[in-house]
Amino acid sequence: MSHLVEEYAKSLGCRIGAPHLSDHFYPVVHEKYITFHTNSKKVPCKHYDHWDIVFILIKDALSAKGIKIIQVGGSDDPAYPQCDMHTLGSSFKQSFYIFRDTLLHLGIDSVPMHIASAYGKKIVALFSNSYPSNASPLWSESNDIRILSPDFSKTKPSFALTESPKRVNEIKPELVASSVLELLNIGHDLNSYETLNIGTHYPNRILEVVPDFLPSSHFNPGTVVNLRCDYGLLPESLPAWMSTKCNLMIDSKIDPPLLQSFRGNIAGMTIFLEEDNFDPDYFKILNKLNIKFNIICRNSDELHESRLRFFDWTVEEYKAPAKKEIDFKDKICDNTFYHSNKTLLSKGKEYYSKAAWKSGIEKTKDHQHIIDSSHFWEELEHLSIYNYAKKKENRQSINPGDK
Repeated sequence: MSHLVEEYAKSLGCRIGAPHLSDHFYPVVHEKYITFHTNSKKVPCKHYDHWDIVFILIKDALSAKGIKIIQVGGSDDPAYPQCDMHTLGSSFKQSFYIFRDTLLHLGIDSVPMHIASAYGKKIVALFSNSYPSNASPLWSESNDIRILSPDFSKTKPSFALTESPKRVNEIKPELVASSVLELLNIGHDLNSYETLNIGTHYPNRILEVVPDFLPSSHFNPGTVVNLRCDYGLLPESLPAWMSTKCNLMIDSKIDPPLLQSFRGNIAGMTIFLEEDNFDPDYFKILNKLNIKFNIICRNSDELHESRLRFFDWTVEEYKAPAKKEIDFKDKICDNTFYHSNKTLLSKGKEYYSKAAWKSGIEKTKDHQHIIDSSHFWEELEHLSIYNYAKKKENRQSINPGDK
C-alpha cells in the first residue's frame, strides 16, 4: 500500500522533499537523552499498555550511559514517572528544539515520530491499526529505525480508532526494549528474556491495604485504596483507613453507623459470601445508605442456594484461574519471575501480591520468583509473568520495583 505522503503529494501535485523545521528554544537540562511519546485519547488503539515494563528493561542500562528520557507530546497525554523530564504541552517549535539533539525517539505512530525522522534520528516506533508501509518515517536511514507491529499476515489491521483487544499490546516489551538498546549500541541480555503472559488488568496500578495497622499521618495515596478487610482486620484502625477514598472488600459485616459516617469516602464494596455471614436486611441497609456493592460467592457448591436466598440482588460466581488452566504452564521453570500491578500493604510492610504476603516475601527491587500456589494464580490477570535466564557476564540490573 502507498505511503500517505505519496498520496498527499499526488493530490496536491507536488514533490516529496525534506521538511524545513524552525525551532524555538526549550530549557532542556540534560545533555544526553532519548525522547518518548505516547497518546491514549486521540487514537486509543495506538497507546501501548506495557510501557512500564519497557522502562523497567531499559532504564538502568540508559542510566549507566548517562542517558535520560524526555517525554514529549500534548498536555493531555499520560505522564510517565519513569521519564526524567516531561515537556508535555510544549509547542511544535519547542519540540523541534528538543528533537534536534535527541539520540533516539521511542514512541507510537504519530507526529513526533515524523519530526524525529525529519532530523534523521534513530527511531523505535510501534504501529497498531495500520500497515507500517502507510506511515513509516521517511527521512531516517533504514538501519536507524526499528518498526514494530503485530503480525498482520493472518489478521489485517483494523484502521479503527479503538480496538478490543488492542493489537499493539501483542508486541513484546522485551522486543521494544532490545530495539532501543541495540540502536544505541548498548549491550544487553534481553534475548534471554521472554514474556509468557501479561494480565488484562496489569496496566492499572492498584494499591491494596490490609487494615491490620494504623496508617501514618503522612499517608496520602492519591488514588482509591482497596481495603482488604477479608484478609485481616484491626477494628480500631478501620476508621483511620476509611478517612481516605476507598473500596471495601469484606467477608463479615461492618457496623452500619461506621459506614454511614464515612459513606462519602466509600467508592464501592465487594462482599464475599461465606456460610450465613450476611443477610438480606444488611443489603437493604446498604441500599438506604446509597452504597454501591457487588456480592460474590466463593463456593460454587453454594452458588445456587445463595442466589435463591438473595433473589433481589445479583450474586456473582467467584472465578479464579488455576495453574492447570493456563496455556503457558509448560514454560514455567526455575527462571520464571513476575511483575505485579499491585502493592499490598500489611502491618507497615509492602508486598507484590496476596501470595507474597501469605509467604512473607516483601517487595524488593530484585526479580520476584513466581509463587506456585492457588493464591498466586488467582491473581493472574494482575501479573506480568516472564522467563529470564540472566547471564552474569553481560547482565543489566532490571528492577521490577521501579514503577
